[in-house]
Amino acid sequence: MTVPEDTGKPVSLSSADVNLDIYLPARAKRAKSTVGDNGQVQFNNRDGSLTNILPKSDGSLQIATTILSSDAPTTYACDLHLAPGATLQTLDSGNVEILSANGEFLAGVGAPWAKDATGKAIRTNYEVRGNSIVQVVDHGPGKNLAYPLVADPWFGIDLYNQPWVQFVSQGYKITVVPTSWGTTYRSIDTWWAHRDEIKTKLGSQSWRWTNSIQEQLYCHIYGWPASYPEYNLESWRPTINWAESLSRYQCNPYDGAWS
Repeated sequence: MTVPEDTGKPVSLSSADVNLDIYLPARAKRAKSTVGDNGQVQFNNRDGSLTNILPKSDGSLQIATTILSSDAPTTYACDLHLAPGATLQTLDSGNVEILSANGEFLAGVGAPWAKDATGKAIRTNYEVRGNSIVQVVDHGPGKNLAYPLVADPWFGIDLYNQPWVQFVSQGYKITVVPTSWGTTYRSIDTWWAHRDEIKTKLGSQSWRWTNSIQEQLYCHIYGWPASYPEYNLESWRPTINWAESLSRYQCNPYDGAWS
């Protein structure tokens, strides 16, 4: 991850196959980076707001906006430098997915949230404007909020670490370990991206993916955090809809125990 010296330059996220440049709010002001009170990289946007960069160990990134007063802006835009043909789509869950020209999942942004100094939730949403993701925060004079406020988009690429296949007496099992980003970006409308990433990372072993293993994956995603820290997807399990498998067998039909 590359963190810029000022907001005129992007933060760069990368994985094996994806590079994503994210321009911070107040891009035109070229706010200089400083060290915040907690050691984070911080930018003073000179408009009643601060931008804080919070890199994660899994390569994902939180961009925390601190809104200092009711006079600060209500919109905070992150401009993205995308590959030709790539698009942004807002999902019903509030998440945003970044797709290639072929419809492949490249990266995502977790559903928006914002809170005041007492922990009170504030109404907020994303708007997609071209190649920009704009967080709209419902604050201002007369809103009866305790400042400062925090709004915290989370950008990520890799949902999983490298999966592996292990052979046992009953058959084989595919073990996958979600990243912290993968445990956050997990609403039902993102599950296809989880499936596709694992199959891609399996490479020559991807032919081992079956309907049973897919339903087990979905069950484990929905069952998080009980299913954490790893998902063991086993070839010998019968194919059962993930919801039934969760309620009756804890994702492991017919044994009925997490593994």
